[in-house]
Amino acid sequence: MAKRNIITLAMTALFVLGLAAGATAGIPNTENSTAAAAYCGRFTIAPGGGEDLLDPGIPQDYTIFVTVLDINGDPVTTLGATDLTLWHDQMATCPGAYSQADSGTDENGETQFTGTIYGGVNGDANEGINCNDLDLYVFALGIVLNNNNPVCVATDSPDLNGDLEVTVADFGKFAADFNCTAGCDPCHDFDEDGDTDVTDFAMFGGFFNASICP
Repeated sequence: MAKRNIITLAMTALFVLGLAAGATAGIPNTENSTAAAAYCGRFTIAPGGGEDLLDPGIPQDYTIFVTVLDINGDPVTTLGATDLTLWHDQMATCPGAYSQADSGTDENGETQFTGTIYGGVNGDANEGINCNDLDLYVFALGIVLNNNNPVCVATDSPDLNGDLEVTVADFGKFAADFNCTAGCDPCHDFDEDGDTDVTDFAMFGGFFNASICP
């Protein structure tokens, strides 16, 4: 009798495990899914659109390649472009599909991001934020991919207070660092040359009072 009970329990456990695996088949799994950038670095986002991940105006290709697999290692082929997004915890994002993949996943569960992120950042060094550290996470259906790790692409923005506009409030934060030549706030150094000068001012000025969410 005891042996029969053990066999019954074992069979029940296998059945439950099978149900669990079946229930999560087709759902993105963080351990099996991957995300990687073509180049590591930082680019500029804005509420009305800034640089694209793949942008002819900048030399680096920040394309993010994604493979979405389920718990069984099978491709998740049913995701649309808006089911995949980019995010970090200090990003202020425009309502709706503020960032999305170029297309839905293909038969291999693969897609990529080369486009625009509509948003800003929630502060700068005054709030303890380092724009060099704002690496992006890739989400599929709200599930973070890549074993819960970000890709090596970070963001800065002329929207320095995260209110999804570029106004005098942001200019005040930028101007406080203007003409900095050493130890400058990376969130103000849009051209990433180590200082905050007229080149950065020109980049900021291109968004001033002219960048709001679509």
